[in-house]
Amino acid sequence: MEIWSAISGRFPSMNMGHFFGTASGSMPNMSIQDALANTRTDGAGALLREGAAALLNSMTRTGFPYTTDQVRDAFAAAAAGGSDGAAAAQAAAFKKANEARA
Repeated sequence: MEIWSAISGRFPSMNMGHFFGTASGSMPNMSIQDALANTRTDGAGALLREGAAALLNSMTRTGFPYTTDQVRDAFAAAAAGGSDGAAAAQAAAFKKANEARA
């Protein structure tokens, strides 16, 4: 993946729990690469995918609409709500930012 070369490969061994703590739900040991590649079709799966991408983008893209702390806080709020709809809504917002449509 192009992002790994952009960040000098320093995050592949990190897991979602490292960045998001218990907010990553039942998958705190999931690697960032696994979160990006997950194929779950529910809101939680989308939140993991788009949240991981937003985290990396916040660290590497100048002008990304979220800071790293904002990504963490928004992810945590959506995950803590326990609502698949809230997770899906935050995932959609992250996706828009990830695709530079925000």
